[in-house]
Amino acid sequence: MRTRLSLIVTVAVLAIGTAAQAQQPVDPYGTAEVSGPASDPPQPINPYGYPYGYGYGQYPAPPVNGYQSPSTGPAQAPTTPPAYQDGYYLYPTQASKPAVYYAPPTYGYGYGYSGCCGKCSTTCTTLVRPRPTERIRRFSLGVHAGAFWINQTVGSESVVLGGAGLQLRIRSKGRFGLELNQSFLQASLANGNFVRSSFPFNFSLMLYLFPNKDDRHFNIYGLAGFGAMLDSVTLNDENRQRVTQDFLEWSGHLGLGLELRWKWFAIEADARATGLLLEKSSAPARYYAGVSGGPIPDKSWGISANAYISFWF
Repeated sequence: MRTRLSLIVTVAVLAIGTAAQAQQPVDPYGTAEVSGPASDPPQPINPYGYPYGYGYGQYPAPPVNGYQSPSTGPAQAPTTPPAYQDGYYLYPTQASKPAVYYAPPTYGYGYGYSGCCGKCSTTCTTLVRPRPTERIRRFSLGVHAGAFWINQTVGSESVVLGGAGLQLRIRSKGRFGLELNQSFLQASLANGNFVRSSFPFNFSLMLYLFPNKDDRHFNIYGLAGFGAMLDSVTLNDENRQRVTQDFLEWSGHLGLGLELRWKWFAIEADARATGLLLEKSSAPARYYAGVSGGPIPDKSWGISANAYISFWF
């Protein structure tokens, strides 16, 4: 009987203790004991407060209907996220280094170098100015004047033709070139009783001593070529009648010249030795076949001297 009563008392005490302990709030982290229910309602957490940034309370009130000057903010710039007050953005006040902008690189003929610009913490690229493109002047147009002595005599006078003409010259980047030359020459002999008009056309290959460059002012050239020359001779026939006869001669020549050139403008001079051969397959040249002292010799040679003005492009 006494044993049963002891068990009943023990169970009652345990039940009362358990019920009392169930009414106590439990600290889920086990770091503090709570003696009773919380007396203050829970407060909202400021997500932008310390240590995550500057909260609302750390900034002075902004001007009325205006924005806050950056100089009135805290001594240090806020970290992310940005802070706002009453709908206004609060500028950071920490002094920061000014932004440095670099020009985009230019691409062309040249080489670049990458390295430190004064400080090892800053890397930049130094571009070398591209080499200027050299302009090559490849052809020229010009005029010339000259005299052409031929080993022919009319009476006691030697035949010396004089006149002017046009020339076209084409050059490579190096030392080679070519020339097309058209001249208009004339000589009047025997008191005007013998008038010879000649129209030589020549094609020449040219070789220059120096390459084709604008900074090269002086040059020497040699040339060789061939051509044809039309002749028109006005004289008195056996009946003392004034007549005009036309002839054709084939020619070959060699020459040597000098050039002074300033970029697009040039002055040249040369001397040429020319050999001539009369075409006798047509009249009136056929009429003079085997006759010495005709208006145009069967074979002749001559020396010409010429001065040129050329415009290079």
